[in-house]
Amino acid sequence: MEALNRRRILVVGASSGLGRASAIALQHHGADVAFAARRRDFLEQAAAEAGGGHVVTIDMLDPASIDQGVAETVDTLGGLDGIVYTAGMSPMGPITGLTQDDWQTVFGVNTFGPNLLITAALPHLSEDAVVAAISSDSTSMPRHSLVPYAASKRALEATMEGWRTEVLGTRRFVTVVLGPTTPTEFANSFDHKAFGEAIPHWQRQGFRTGIMDADDVAHGLVSCIAALFAAPTFGIESLLLRSPEPGAANEYTADVHQE
Repeated sequence: MEALNRRRILVVGASSGLGRASAIALQHHGADVAFAARRRDFLEQAAAEAGGGHVVTIDMLDPASIDQGVAETVDTLGGLDGIVYTAGMSPMGPITGLTQDDWQTVFGVNTFGPNLLITAALPHLSEDAVVAAISSDSTSMPRHSLVPYAASKRALEATMEGWRTEVLGTRRFVTVVLGPTTPTEFANSFDHKAFGEAIPHWQRQGFRTGIMDADDVAHGLVSCIAALFAAPTFGIESLLLRSPEPGAANEYTADVHQE
């Protein structure tokens, strides 16, 4: 993937899951990567595994931290050619049990955060930059007990369309619609009783059971980003990444990544 050579890319959510796998893959293919998330120790471990890269701590619920993180990234890398935003979270439970803080936190990480990040980065993005943000294949049919997640990711998809509408030229804004992927930390905070109660509802809703491996997804995503860099007049507006259905239904597990 020669098109990635020396490309300066910020990966947010690089401490675990798909973000970690994508940041490592980008670094391995010659990009100059800023590994960003809240937990510096996890980021340092990921960068060490990648054999290089830069660690930037960013709290996506803190606008000042976002601005500082982007400024640090730009100062370290000398500019930006790309952003990959993989961060995502949600509480597990019915809508009736959600608090205002729950809603604000979910939309803060999944919708407000990436848009504030893009706003801060925009003056520093190269003319052929690629900005990719991870959404979910559940946005058109919110999963029972994960409604805030689907709602916030649907809002993210609308705002990505807004960036494509308002930022003219050869910068590309890509919505990556992702099916269930593992491993991840997405479900670490889930109440196991609530998770178990949600599974029959997901089966009733007809959700597909195929599960992708994060390393495989990262390879595919990085390949698509490389293709965009290789062809500045070529754009991908929405990219659906989802596993083929297995021959027999898989059991749902609490480590499935929904973003």
